[in-house]
Amino acid sequence: MQFIPGVMARVAALVPVTCATLLATQVRAESTCPDYVVLPSGSAFNIARLIKDAGSPQAALDKARSAVEQVSSNGGCPRSVKRAVCEETMTVAKKAIAALEGCVGPSGSSLSDESDRRTASR
Repeated sequence: MQFIPGVMARVAALVPVTCATLLATQVRAESTCPDYVVLPSGSAFNIARLIKDAGSPQAALDKARSAVEQVSSNGGCPRSVKRAVCEETMTVAKKAIAALEGCVGPSGSSLSDESDRRTASR
């Protein structure tokens, strides 16, 4: 009967390691898009969060395009004290759209090549 407790102890030791390996593999394979884009001025756009919120890179691309088009259709940034902030936000959003277009294939699926795409800057 000592055989069963020994096996159980080994199985119990391997479960956390196996789970951690599976989670790490899933996170690595999840997205080929950059995590964020950064402008030379330091403004950043968190693409990974947008993808997570939207559910997929294609949905994130559609959402970002829609937001930029909405501002553009209303005449662009309003003439206010915060106009420079709005223009900076539009610039970084357009850069995020370009990055998303680069990681979403023509058929609407993510590309599988992940080399040098985790962070896009400048």
